[in-house]
Amino acid sequence: MDTSRLTDVIKRWLWPRRLHHQLVLMVSMALVLALGLLGGYTASEQASIALRGHEGQAQSMARNVAIASGNLILTDSLDQLEELVLRSADFDEIRRLRVFNASGQTLSHVERGRAQAPRLVFDPPSQVAAVPTRADTSMVTDEARGEISVWYPIQTHQVIGWVHLDYRADALADLRKRIWRNTLVVAVMAVTLCATLLALFLRKPLQSLNEARRFATELVNAEGRQMDISPGPVEVVELGASLNEASMLLRQQMMLIEDGLRQQKAHERQLAEQNDQLSAIFALSADGLVTFGKEGQVLFANQAFMNLTGLKPSQVIGLEAAQLDARLTSLALDGSTYEGLDACFKEPGQTAAAKEQLLVVSSPQRLVLSLSGQRSESVAVSRVLYVCDVTKQHTLDQMKSEFLSMAAHELRTPMVSILGFTELMLTRDLKESARKDMLNSVYRQSQSMAAILNELLDLARIEARRGQDFKLETVDLADVVNAVIADFKAPAGRDAPLVDEPLLPMPVHVDEHKMQQAVLNILSNAYKYSPDGGPVYVRYLVADAEQGRHRFAVEIEDQGLGLSAEHVARLGERFFRADKSGNIPGTGLGVSIVKELMELMGGRMQVRSELGKGTTVTLWL
Repeated sequence: MDTSRLTDVIKRWLWPRRLHHQLVLMVSMALVLALGLLGGYTASEQASIALRGHEGQAQSMARNVAIASGNLILTDSLDQLEELVLRSADFDEIRRLRVFNASGQTLSHVERGRAQAPRLVFDPPSQVAAVPTRADTSMVTDEARGEISVWYPIQTHQVIGWVHLDYRADALADLRKRIWRNTLVVAVMAVTLCATLLALFLRKPLQSLNEARRFATELVNAEGRQMDISPGPVEVVELGASLNEASMLLRQQMMLIEDGLRQQKAHERQLAEQNDQLSAIFALSADGLVTFGKEGQVLFANQAFMNLTGLKPSQVIGLEAAQLDARLTSLALDGSTYEGLDACFKEPGQTAAAKEQLLVVSSPQRLVLSLSGQRSESVAVSRVLYVCDVTKQHTLDQMKSEFLSMAAHELRTPMVSILGFTELMLTRDLKESARKDMLNSVYRQSQSMAAILNELLDLARIEARRGQDFKLETVDLADVVNAVIADFKAPAGRDAPLVDEPLLPMPVHVDEHKMQQAVLNILSNAYKYSPDGGPVYVRYLVADAEQGRHRFAVEIEDQGLGLSAEHVARLGERFFRADKSGNIPGTGLGVSIVKELMELMGGRMQVRSELGKGTTVTLWL
């Protein structure tokens, strides 16, 4: 039988229909509950008091035996110890009393049945009890069995034995039964008396209420008829007066209701005309608009919303907010930061403005949509969602952010060198030659910064000019690399790169500054992506002659984090970074710049890497 059916049965057969019967039953139930709670509380408190008394008595007996048996154990007077234990166990509540030496062997053992004399029990010498390990009194109360177990140490300057007392506390159950029996008797007497008095007191007021009830059932057809009001309680008299007034005003109220219905119909026709006008405006809007009903379902979505999301009306109208949110989430491209519809709306009591959400979709074309919402206090509409196409603005903002990040990354290395050398010259007295060397380094780093700024501009026009502004000349590759290494400052605690000198001249046709920038980027990455240390090697390679000329290369190898095969395949993509943790600074443009520079100078970049073992980058020319 389910809960609703059980409730109907109780109301029909067990619960009285008359008010005075209900009042009598409710008062009786309240009395029974109150007395039951009182009885339970009394039983609990009395049992708790009695239990504490038993516990105190048990501990006191164990303590007395422990004190009296100390000298007897020291003097090995076991006969006197047995007499002491027999006398101490002469209480009906004691079930067992034992004395052990410090090793757990029984010195005296007395047991006592209920209403029986205590008797000695002789345990075998080989029997050893598990006595406590700490010299503290311990007591365990088992209320279910009605027993208290006490361990008490026998001490002189150390523990020489233990007293174990099992104490009967089963009288607590009898105490609880007596309290509940007395509570039941009092409850029956109180309920009988209160029910009788309440029935006598309510008899006349209920008669007046029955008359008012009969009059109220005929009130619709009374047409102003008045009810005779008998003296009685103020509430009953006021009820009769209110019914008489309602009878007179009923016809007048009905006339007002009919007039209000006519006005409401006229207002509905006016609202329908306004809705038609708004629908036409929304249909012509370039921005998407979605409205939600009070229950959270989609009531309306204009055509602009369909065009922006690629959805059909049948896929939107009537959906719950969570279902529409799931459809929009399915349209979002991987990696987008769309947080859901709820984040678009300001919650009640929230002081901060609701967060504008960006949704990147690829159908019918790749668009960046801005979602914002407002909550409505109208009767029919609970929320309104606005969807705007911000693809162009988002693209411009992204390009700006990428440019700023790239500039900060690329300018950092030369700026640190300039600041370091400048600080040394300002804070230390240096020889003229050392100062001149530092000024030369500052000058070279300033040139590098200027070159980096030019390269940032080159990234915007590289596809159009294809390196036409490069100053290509024939230089020795080793000279270019040695200039970079001379200016390069290894991180604190790291050794300078280990360089293998070339065995023969290595003439290459390159832009010297661009080549230095490429080598510097790779060398900086070698230290950056080997944070746990290890040497960085710089080697020179010569390939077999092709079409009458040799190809030369500089190879930079680290012992760092390494790359997976998937990451190696993506190296050279703009803004791609293998490390997503953010622990290693960078913009993801350094390697892409190197790759483009090498290609524009007729060379190529080769990468070999193994995850966790390091990376080797070779620049071929």
